[in-house]
Amino acid sequence: MKITNSICLLLLALIIVSCGNKDSYILYGNIKGLQNPKIYLVSGENLQFDSIQAKSGKFTYHGVSKTVQPLLLYMEDKNAWVTLWVQNGETFSLTGDANYPEMMMVKGGEINNLLSKFKQDNLSAIKEKCNFRDKLDNSAPSAESNNNINNTTQFSSQLKNVDQILKSRAQDFIAAHPSSVASLVLIQDYILDIKNACGIQSLLNQLTGEAKTNPLYEKLNMLCIKDLHTKPGQPALNFMIKDTQNDTISLKTFKDKYLILTFATAQCELCKPEYDELLAIQKTFPPKELAILTISLDENKEEWKALAKEKGINWTQAIDSTGWASEIASLYNVSSVPCNYLIDKNGIIVGSKLRIDSIQSILKDKIKPK
Repeated sequence: MKITNSICLLLLALIIVSCGNKDSYILYGNIKGLQNPKIYLVSGENLQFDSIQAKSGKFTYHGVSKTVQPLLLYMEDKNAWVTLWVQNGETFSLTGDANYPEMMMVKGGEINNLLSKFKQDNLSAIKEKCNFRDKLDNSAPSAESNNNINNTTQFSSQLKNVDQILKSRAQDFIAAHPSSVASLVLIQDYILDIKNACGIQSLLNQLTGEAKTNPLYEKLNMLCIKDLHTKPGQPALNFMIKDTQNDTISLKTFKDKYLILTFATAQCELCKPEYDELLAIQKTFPPKELAILTISLDENKEEWKALAKEKGINWTQAIDSTGWASEIASLYNVSSVPCNYLIDKNGIIVGSKLRIDSIQSILKDKIKPK
């Protein structure tokens, strides 16, 4: 009878623990090289935020996730981050070095285990990628010496070679695991080129089962669709917005003219040299043949107005104060600025995501200068 009671108590304890785990998950972390103990966590479609303090790189976090979904951990003042996949009822462990977040390993759950296995099998290539990227970042000081240029070219070439190796190995993994969400993650992390997103369409077509029903699939598929819709030869998508003169404008406003459509922000340093180039183009070609429209993605309208005044921008401008939530930016697949399109007189996209000097070269063949 005594043995029976002990067994019953043990079973009851296991049931209680099990029930508790079903309503949450546990994450144990052990991160080397962590300089800032504060870690931020972001999860769920509604982007729920939380934070914890690590002690000597170690921490324990209890979270809630009724479905399998990504959990993002931001470290080192949000300069480094790692993603893992969590769900109630499971225990996860995160280990690695804060200096190499791409190489952090996560145990627990099929997705994390498969991704960690891929990382482990390709650890040397991933570390090479990190090192070449760091060297590339450090080899571009303000003064452009021949030595710096040579180093930049060399590191860039080496980085592309490693990227290609990892891309090939990720494709092999996807072919072997077409139903795993891990394959979606590898497409996003190692194969997706945001400037040519439709290049992943054939890989998405290989996926089956859970991989095809996960929200990440829809996100990647939508990137493909938007990319296809903004390729040269496609009809430019119509939009409607008020310009800085409070006039309502749309794509039809620029009918029978070539249109340079640019997206920018006041804080964008890469955008600033382009304003002088656009002014030069404006002076070169007649206004009856060419129009320029810049859509600012500044939430603070005054910031853009001050920049426009400083740079002498006098072509048509519109400020979409919804910022990166802009419907027009989404329509034109804008993921970064500057982002430039050239649209012909019939509303057909001639060039997408071009440099301004490339647009100028195209226009020389299309329009007679003043």
